[in-house]
Amino acid sequence: MPSHRPHRKLLLLRPNLLPALLVVLLAGAGPFAGPLRAQNEDPGDVGTLSHDRIRVGVSLGGTGFLGLITEYQRGDWSGELVLGTVTFREVSVVLSGKRYFSTGRLRPAVGAGLWSLSTWTEDGSGSVLILRVPVAVDWSISGPHAMGVEVGLNWALAVNRLDPEDNTRPSSAIVPLPGLYYRHGWNP
Repeated sequence: MPSHRPHRKLLLLRPNLLPALLVVLLAGAGPFAGPLRAQNEDPGDVGTLSHDRIRVGVSLGGTGFLGLITEYQRGDWSGELVLGTVTFREVSVVLSGKRYFSTGRLRPAVGAGLWSLSTWTEDGSGSVLILRVPVAVDWSISGPHAMGVEVGLNWALAVNRLDPEDNTRPSSAIVPLPGLYYRHGWNP
């Protein structure tokens, strides 16, 4: 007889499918991101962009030991997808939206999103869905190159544990996880 997990009834979808829902919501919110301002005269300053911008890069730490980043920026707003891994035995998927502030080379940012971490072993599979609030400082090195430091404030929403008998609810603690990233951008 399968075990009953009452904490799973809080979610209408499986935890590893919810990031896909967030992508649809972020894509729909793009036209409402606000007016675009004129681009600064300095080509190295990516402060307030008059164009859409795409950035790709890598991350170390945060939501995984190693991650690949894709970010779409429109003005001071962005949506990003990070695919990564912690120990190369699982998949980490992060979808979040961010708001960048300031027009200089150092731009603070804050956002919100979902992080899904799934693993598969000989003993079964498990996953966790986490609400994530990234707080970052983005540094425009030169032209399209940027580096940054980000601290994600993470709160577990749902856990599908490897042990089917374990009905322990997720911890209510907020866990900060720091990370570094490099991104390269261009206007499409």
